[in-house]
Amino acid sequence: MNPIRVQTWPNRLILGAGSVASLAEVAGELGAHRVLVLCGRTVASGPILRRVRAALGDLCCGIFDQVAPHTPLPMVQSIIGLIDRNHADAIVSVGGGSAIDAGKGAALLRKTAGRLDPYVIRYHPDGTMERDLIDGPTITHIAIPTTAGSSSEVLPTAGIRDVDKRRKLLFWDDALVPSAAILDPELTIHTDAPLTAATGMTAVARAVESLYSVNRNPFSEGLALHALRLLYRNLPRAVEEPANVEVRYQCQVACAMSGVAAINAMVSVVHALGHIVGGRYALQHGVSHAILIAPAMRRFISVMGERQKLVLQAMGASDINIPIDRMAQMAADLMSALIARLPLKSRLRDLAIPADDLPEIARQAEHDYMMANVPMPTTVADIEMLVRAAW
Repeated sequence: MNPIRVQTWPNRLILGAGSVASLAEVAGELGAHRVLVLCGRTVASGPILRRVRAALGDLCCGIFDQVAPHTPLPMVQSIIGLIDRNHADAIVSVGGGSAIDAGKGAALLRKTAGRLDPYVIRYHPDGTMERDLIDGPTITHIAIPTTAGSSSEVLPTAGIRDVDKRRKLLFWDDALVPSAAILDPELTIHTDAPLTAATGMTAVARAVESLYSVNRNPFSEGLALHALRLLYRNLPRAVEEPANVEVRYQCQVACAMSGVAAINAMVSVVHALGHIVGGRYALQHGVSHAILIAPAMRRFISVMGERQKLVLQAMGASDINIPIDRMAQMAADLMSALIARLPLKSRLRDLAIPADDLPEIARQAEHDYMMANVPMPTTVADIEMLVRAAW
């Protein structure tokens, strides 16, 4: 029996309808006195920001409402000056993964006096990572997710887009895990159907890739299976019944579970390709994840052997007494059925990705650090075959 090491578990979690009302209390417990709120224009223009400001009361010292998709580096740099000008000792990020990563990026840049390069993940062919670690704690950061699936609120990772080089800069440091996360499903009902679907599929892909990871273990498997079960049942309903708070809550819980599962087991090819596609074409990760996850399952889920039955059960299969060599195809078909219920594109060509770009996408993905977690030998030709199957 191989030893298991649970490396990462999030900090404080506050979950439940109306839990945003506890924001000032949580901030006070963390020693915050002046709090800067980070969000995008959509959050700023609606009821979410009003609820956050009301919950913070006099602790709120300013609002940065210019968070942009994919967390572009110039935007993160602009937040640093605002923190200092407002004498903020804490930040609250409100929104999806871009907003929460903006908070993480600002914390990193402020702590390192604007230096990023030493902290960007570099990896070796054997899959080991190399990067400098942040020296000491960063500014207090409370994350309030409003979408169905980034999991950034419980993860030590962050992505910042280098706009000039058209690539994602990736970071991993325990100091980047938000000090607390407030998961209030009432704040997610304002997220539109396409974004709910896309972010939810990021959580689905995270759960599935944890299940077939070379580093999978019983702890991560339990979290990933239950996350998949909850998302398979509730994500389409969150799209169809956007005001259903209970359904939204189940998606939030599943998203957090998928994040903890993935950071302890790790993900692989689907997320590696998501990094490349997102960086090259400024696409939301969940869009490409939804297209790529079924083809990846056909190739990789079989490594689970008889435990594939657990995956089929999580996706509602009524008859799992089938030959083991048919289970991967059945699992992929069930995943395709889920995606068919969502307002998402079904092929990479629908995202205006040229067929001529596929070899280069595969070549770049081969060098992504997450490829070290694939459960079987996978060449650049194999990656290209997967991408072509999804094109």
